[in-house]
Amino acid sequence: MDNENWGAGLDPLKIAYWSRVGFGFLAALLCVVLRFGQVDNPFLTGISLALILYIVTYYVFKVLFGTKVKKKSKLVTMGIGAYFLTWILAWTLLNTLMHPAAVFTYSPGTPTAGNTIIFDATESYDLTSRIASYKWNFGDENETEWVETPIITHVYTAAEDYTVILTVKDSEGYTAEATKTVEVGG
Repeated sequence: MDNENWGAGLDPLKIAYWSRVGFGFLAALLCVVLRFGQVDNPFLTGISLALILYIVTYYVFKVLFGTKVKKKSKLVTMGIGAYFLTWILAWTLLNTLMHPAAVFTYSPGTPTAGNTIIFDATESYDLTSRIASYKWNFGDENETEWVETPIITHVYTAAEDYTVILTVKDSEGYTAEATKTVEVGG
C-alpha cells in the first residue's frame, strides 16, 4: 500500500467524530494537570478550556477535511455531544482520582469533659499521591496549624456537642475535609 492512498477509504466525518472523543479526554486531562479543580469556579474554567480546544479542532478539521466533505457545517457539529460527554466523564473521574479523602475516628467513643480524646486520621488516603499534612478544627475555638502527624489529642473543657473538621492536604496541594459531631458528656 503506497502512502498516497493511505486513508483514502476512511470517512472524514468518522475521523472527526472519533478524534473529538480523544480530544475530549485530552481536554479533561489538561483541566486536571492545570489544576482547574483548585480555582474558584472549576467547571466554568474547565468548560472554557474545553470550548477553546473544540474550536481549535474545528479549524484543524476544516484544513484537513474541508475539501472532502459536502457540508462544511458537519465539521462543526460532528461529535460535539461525544466530545463534551467524554470531557465531563473523564474530568469527573480524573478529578476524583486527584483529590485526597479525609477520614478520621476518635476515642473514646463517649468522651467526657476534662479527659483526653484521641483523634486519628490515619485512614485518610490519596490514590495518586500521599497525605502530606493535617489541620484540625475542634469546634471549641481551638484549631491546629498544618501538622504532619495523623494522630492528635485534644481535651474539651465543657460538656456539649462539638463539630470537628479535619482538613487533609496531599503532596500535590489538593485538599479534602471530613466533619463529625463529637458529643462530649459531663
